[in-house]
Amino acid sequence: MAELDDTVMVVLGPNSMPFVVTSNNSSIDSATRKLIRSHVMRGRNQGRTRPKRNVLVQGYDMAAGSVQAPSVNFDDITRIYMPPTRHIGPDLSFLASPADLDPSILSNIIKVSPIAQKVMYPLLTAVGKPVDNRQWIRLCMVDAAALHVTAFSVESFVDIFLHRRKQPNPAAMVHFQKGLTLLSERLAGGDEELKATDTSIGVVLKLATAAHFVGDLQVERQHMIGVRKMVESRGGLDAFRFNPLLFEMLRCDLVLSVPSTSIPVFFRQPLEPIPPYPVSLLPKFNGTAQTQDTLEVAKMIDASLAEAWSIMRRFSLLVNLGTQTQRLISTKVINETMTSVVYRLLDIRYPSGSLNEGVRLILLTYCFHVFLQWRDVKLPCPHLQNSFQEMTLALQHSGKVSARFMLWVLMVGAVSIFDSQNEGWLSSMLRHHVRSQQISWTEVQDVLKSFLWIPLLDEEPAKLIWDSLN
Repeated sequence: MAELDDTVMVVLGPNSMPFVVTSNNSSIDSATRKLIRSHVMRGRNQGRTRPKRNVLVQGYDMAAGSVQAPSVNFDDITRIYMPPTRHIGPDLSFLASPADLDPSILSNIIKVSPIAQKVMYPLLTAVGKPVDNRQWIRLCMVDAAALHVTAFSVESFVDIFLHRRKQPNPAAMVHFQKGLTLLSERLAGGDEELKATDTSIGVVLKLATAAHFVGDLQVERQHMIGVRKMVESRGGLDAFRFNPLLFEMLRCDLVLSVPSTSIPVFFRQPLEPIPPYPVSLLPKFNGTAQTQDTLEVAKMIDASLAEAWSIMRRFSLLVNLGTQTQRLISTKVINETMTSVVYRLLDIRYPSGSLNEGVRLILLTYCFHVFLQWRDVKLPCPHLQNSFQEMTLALQHSGKVSARFMLWVLMVGAVSIFDSQNEGWLSSMLRHHVRSQQISWTEVQDVLKSFLWIPLLDEEPAKLIWDSLN
């Protein structure tokens, strides 16, 4: 088993205390009264010995061996995403904003970012190190294009997640137009170096992400082609080897390519080979990590595909071990596993309807869910969904795979890209396999863990699906 990062992050609570100012006690609502009472009790209890509490590691509770994915409390967005005001708190009073941007927009960018990270990077925020947005926020203070596009992204995020709208609001679109205009002027200008700065690339990546979320794949691909040209103007991906922006570019590329089952923009040239697998995941199994189920799958498929399967098996076990031991996993290992495995799965092809192609597609769906999919968000991906359904039915009728393998396949589809309650074929097949094998929920969990499974991400949704079958 690969070594884990020795760093352990403990959540100690908020860094500052809220203040309540009122001139009329009779107008205080119940929520405010609770807030005041809680801080009064903090003062009274100060200095007293308190019982030890369970340590929270990167947002999940490890008490009594239970695992829980980092929760996203959307009420937090409701409280902090207030209508534009003329005043902001003292923590932001030192910031200089463009004259045409309400200061509260920048405040919202800073406050919403941690919540958005939990949604966009569920695995990384659970067992890895949190995404550091401080550098980007500093860029927003000095680069108007970055600020407007980020304001558009934040308002769009809140609109879609909080208000459940399908499209961003008009105020967000104003920021979009301003940011796009500034970016266009920069790219049309004579400063070649300015056209491909980290800030310019970051702005285009945000535009690509926004286009993906509203389902405009054509615009999303145009943005990624633009990023590709910017990268080439700086000497290719090698120039970004030590740049934190590298994996965000690759992530956006894969977020576009996997759901649409299309060709990515990176790692398509002879001088740009797909990165090798992480060294820490390469050693052969020592016997304890292997199961009869995984051995049977590896024997049935092509050697290259079996290697990718084995890497993801080791990675899943590494995440589960990190969850159980309350230890963080190196962000580098997470990013390198994503890049090396997913790009290879996109690169290799097998005859349609073959066992190899079926396993490749299912493994690709599993990787998409683990590395790329937003938490509790299943965006429409008709190309991947149609291919997954066809391959699942082909595997079922082939008689070449076990009933246990089919149960795992169906559950992967249900927790990742399908809503089983709205997909009659999926719920019907799941119900059939559960009943025919006459297994309990505990036994289902054992089956899933014997293949590729990360309970931290999927135990709760899988249990809901199980309950719906009964």
